[in-house]
Amino acid sequence: MPLIQLIYTSCLVSSAPEVIAEIHQTAKLINKSRNITGMLLYANGGILQVLEGDEADVSKTYLSIEADKRHTDIFLLSKNKISARNFAAWDMGFRQLTDTEYGDTLLDADIFKADRNEIENRVKPGAALAMLVLFGHGIEVIN
Repeated sequence: MPLIQLIYTSCLVSSAPEVIAEIHQTAKLINKSRNITGMLLYANGGILQVLEGDEADVSKTYLSIEADKRHTDIFLLSKNKISARNFAAWDMGFRQLTDTEYGDTLLDADIFKADRNEIENRVKPGAALAMLVLFGHGIEVIN
């Protein structure tokens, strides 16, 4: 079956640490059961996430994210066929960007500070994927 890579952004209704931890833990469990891999970045109430796997499983997971009341302003950046996974090591890698990391680049500002009505014009999928890969380096693999 062909692999799909889906990248989206969203805002969290609550940025309480326990909510973020719960979202990450739930993502790991669901993704493991569906053979989905990916990476989640969090900063300033915003999420940038990539999901990789079978198209039906990734689509089902994304639909559940869209229905999740903890997210708002969900925006699909890209959904493409891929020949290999970029995040094969993680059911769901996670990194909360520090104040030093967050906002150091224009892309960070576009993703995590953008007016959600303008994000389509301000954030390019290739740049978002590059950011996910960049911040994914150096994360200890714990599944």
